[in-house]
Amino acid sequence: MNFRNPTNFLARKILYFWVKTEVFPEDIAQLQIKPDQGVIYVLETRSWSNLLILETESERLHAPLPLNHIASPQLRAWHSVYTIAPRQPFKAWMQKQPKRSRMLRGIVEILRDYPEQEIQFIPVSVFWGRPVATQKHWLQVLFADSWRLGSGLRKFFTILFHGRKVVVKYSEVIRYRSSAQCDASDDDIIDRLQAALSQRLAEVRTATLGPDISHRRTLVRELLLKPEVQAAIQNRRVEDQRTEYQATIQARRYLNEIVANCTNITIQVMQRGLTAFWNRFYSGIEVSNSENLKQLAHSHALIYVPCHRSHIDYLLLSYVIYDLGLAIPYIAAGKNLNMPIIGSILRGGGAFFIRRSFKGNELYSTLMFAYVSELVSKGVPIEYFVEGGRSRTGRLLKPKPGMLAMTVRGYLKQQKKPVAFIPVYIGYEKLLESKAYQAELSGEEKKSETFLNSVRSILKIRGDFGKVYTNFGQPVFLKTVLDNQYPQWAAEPYDDKKRPFWIRGVVEETAETVMRRINQSATVNAINLIATVLLATPKQSMDEKDLAQALTMYQSIIEAQNYSDNLLMTDSDGLQLIHRAESLKMIKRRKHDLGDIIYLDRRHSISLTYYRNNILHLMALPSLIACCFFNKRSMSSEDIIKLISLAYPFIQKELFLIWEKEALASAIRQSLETMSQQGLLIKHSSEDSYSRRSSGTLQFTRLNLLAKVISPILEVYYLTLALLSKNSETKIAKEVLQKKCQLMAERIAIIHELNSPDYSDKNLIANFIETLITIDYVKVYETEKLGYSEVFQKSDKRIRLLLSKEKRSNIMQMLK
Repeated sequence: MNFRNPTNFLARKILYFWVKTEVFPEDIAQLQIKPDQGVIYVLETRSWSNLLILETESERLHAPLPLNHIASPQLRAWHSVYTIAPRQPFKAWMQKQPKRSRMLRGIVEILRDYPEQEIQFIPVSVFWGRPVATQKHWLQVLFADSWRLGSGLRKFFTILFHGRKVVVKYSEVIRYRSSAQCDASDDDIIDRLQAALSQRLAEVRTATLGPDISHRRTLVRELLLKPEVQAAIQNRRVEDQRTEYQATIQARRYLNEIVANCTNITIQVMQRGLTAFWNRFYSGIEVSNSENLKQLAHSHALIYVPCHRSHIDYLLLSYVIYDLGLAIPYIAAGKNLNMPIIGSILRGGGAFFIRRSFKGNELYSTLMFAYVSELVSKGVPIEYFVEGGRSRTGRLLKPKPGMLAMTVRGYLKQQKKPVAFIPVYIGYEKLLESKAYQAELSGEEKKSETFLNSVRSILKIRGDFGKVYTNFGQPVFLKTVLDNQYPQWAAEPYDDKKRPFWIRGVVEETAETVMRRINQSATVNAINLIATVLLATPKQSMDEKDLAQALTMYQSIIEAQNYSDNLLMTDSDGLQLIHRAESLKMIKRRKHDLGDIIYLDRRHSISLTYYRNNILHLMALPSLIACCFFNKRSMSSEDIIKLISLAYPFIQKELFLIWEKEALASAIRQSLETMSQQGLLIKHSSEDSYSRRSSGTLQFTRLNLLAKVISPILEVYYLTLALLSKNSETKIAKEVLQKKCQLMAERIAIIHELNSPDYSDKNLIANFIETLITIDYVKVYETEKLGYSEVFQKSDKRIRLLLSKEKRSNIMQMLK
């Protein structure tokens, strides 16, 4: 390296005519550098441009400068910068000798004589162009950083193409004091320091670029040679009576269909295109709770598991992760998206394509597992949707275990880098697919995903879609789940051909925890709250002042639950929330001298159900409490807890609520206290009971509106059980029960003018019934027919008291 200050000063000025940087952390104080001890910056390569960047940014941050001598009288012989790369890398590789520099040896020797002295190593990584791709051919080396070594010519093009977006990452300090390693030899200490510094820089590079993986064609060849894949190829050869060559060609076709081809050119083009897209149609992307991701990426393989609301979820999360300076995840996408042109773009952006079902296809399932296992073992970040498909109703769907199971098995097979699942809540103020979802829920056929249909859909996009919220939840560590399910797992050898009995429990616990933590990271915005209030009103209309007060009350009720530290609540007041929804054209206003009326038209009353369902889990418990007062004016706390406990197992499974049986009573009491503070209930401390206000009062009306938030779920629940009760002697087939429930729920909605997918979505009805089976309220008999189980027969029939007499009467009339 050249340390001549005049030359460096001039070079820095020239370089910074072009270069723009982004530095992490922005405040150097976060590194907790001791000012009275020496500092050495550690770079990965002997790059002059990187050194100039480091010098400039350290000066700007008022940190010690790398080209200055170490600020210690005993160590002033050396400058404050060190590179882990040897001066002659090819010679060092040929001789297979570790680097033992004169600088490190001299520092170690001097510090032996001054045991009170400490040296502070600060590894620094410089990345050009927010790189993500490592599978490149000869043309792509001109565009961004990678794991490959580069020439001076390549560095010139790197600066030219990516100098406008340079990322500088200062790592945590690695401290060395001779007294801590007094028994080790100088060579051992030097080797340990070199290894620690190299490992830290490699971790940062892996977290930013992704792991060093081979070219796609090489990866396909490696996967084909795996023993389990070879065995599956032989089985396919025998089954289809083909030659080994033909079966291998089929396996190669499958892999070419599956494997991603992440390239930096595609990433750069998509990043610019998506930036233009967000700026054109959205007013901002709000990212929350991402602070710990960067540190976690150094030590764990990250598996991003977001909820699935829209087709742009794929692009949104990758865009956000890229913007955070992390490696873009490889995304499990449905094969339906592997269409001409669009499929190639998505594959270049990290998508690998998976069929919705491959049951019975041993070769395909073996190849898919081999690929996922390879990604997991290398620590490649992966993204997939546990729900399997997009939610048309706004509620989380029942998790599908396929990809989760492959991830768990992939880790257990090689047990390299520990795995952390990252739940992600994605919320929209206004959804692109809103009209399409309404059409599908109304019975129209889902449009097939073709290139032309996709282009038409993009061209039809109009208007302002508000903000998008990306909120990262609390990680789910696979090791913790394994320890919970089977503490001996690490001591026993794992054979994937003989999957142990506890695998199922691990997958189920992981899925359940992920779904709950997605809900715990919900973002409550203006549209969610307004939908929750207005959809419960008889005509979906309300005086503006009353609506503003109700919105503020719901905000208080949600906040008082302390549902999660990750939960985000809008800080706007009631009137601001109304104006926000009005600006997005989600509500209507009717002017009136005595006060404006805010209302929903028919189209928006259906679409707003989606947004209400995004936060339904946050309103479930207060709404259930309100339902307790449909048929009784006054109830003791104990009776309220008992009544809610009867329906809670079902509601908990449906909405992925966080309270277990032991914590439910405390949560109910807390909500009761909040509702009494809001004037919805009257608390009688001497009797430990609560009563509602008199009919005709504003508080009585608001309590009824709150009860109607959860009512659609309870009505379908009661309808299902009523149908089972009617067929208690003969039992009823699951498909017949699902169809009857759907038809009758639709009829209830039509008669009472209820524009809600909760009464018509066949998937929701099917999930209701599956949940009843899961919690043992409904039993599956040998004939594959359904009937009451002993668990429900022994439960208190007072559960019906959560519905008003009118609703129960309407349902029973239809059953006659």
